[in-house]
Amino acid sequence: MKQIKPSDWPRAEHFDFYQSFEQPYFNITTRLKTGKLHTLCKQHQLSFTFSYLYCLSKACQNYAPIRYRIVDKHPCVVDQVDMSCVFLREDKSFRFVPLVASKDIHDYIKENNEQKKAFLERPLVSEHFLETCEDPQQLYLSILPWLDFSSFSHARSAKDNLGIPKCVFGRLDKQTGELPFSVEVHHGLMDGLHVAEFIQEIETQCKLLCEQLLG
Repeated sequence: MKQIKPSDWPRAEHFDFYQSFEQPYFNITTRLKTGKLHTLCKQHQLSFTFSYLYCLSKACQNYAPIRYRIVDKHPCVVDQVDMSCVFLREDKSFRFVPLVASKDIHDYIKENNEQKKAFLERPLVSEHFLETCEDPQQLYLSILPWLDFSSFSHARSAKDNLGIPKCVFGRLDKQTGELPFSVEVHHGLMDGLHVAEFIQEIETQCKLLCEQLLG
């Protein structure tokens, strides 16, 4: 993690402007174009969910603004993002599952299936959760595969002032390959243009994964 120098950042004035806002976060909901990823995942017996989460992880590494955070009231950029995703247990309650990054899709799915299995058996507020919940490297994820939503809002803690993004995926439209996607970011760190560029990067990663699976 390194601090962003105001003299090197065109958004320094914007960052200062939004610091006094009671609610400085904004949300954009769109339909993410995943192409033939779902079909190819079925053909290769790969988890579609973990495949698009893999694409999200790659996009976060490639697009710096989604890694901007606020630490001690200063803008910083973290070297990597540690994604934490909500998954359901059999009793329909949820747990927070930290996802393991990997450069290989098969390793990513294998390792995170193991993570999911392990963390679903832990308490909601686990030791790991308490150790990492205020880590600026976090990025929070939810998955709502039952809903084709067109807007979203989040529960938010009054202490949530790190600028950590929140992303939500919805139910896939299998005919179009489109996936409802919500992203919430701090307006002092990103504007609508940056969100659009980030979404484009996710779609690029989906396309690249499709090309990889096609061989």
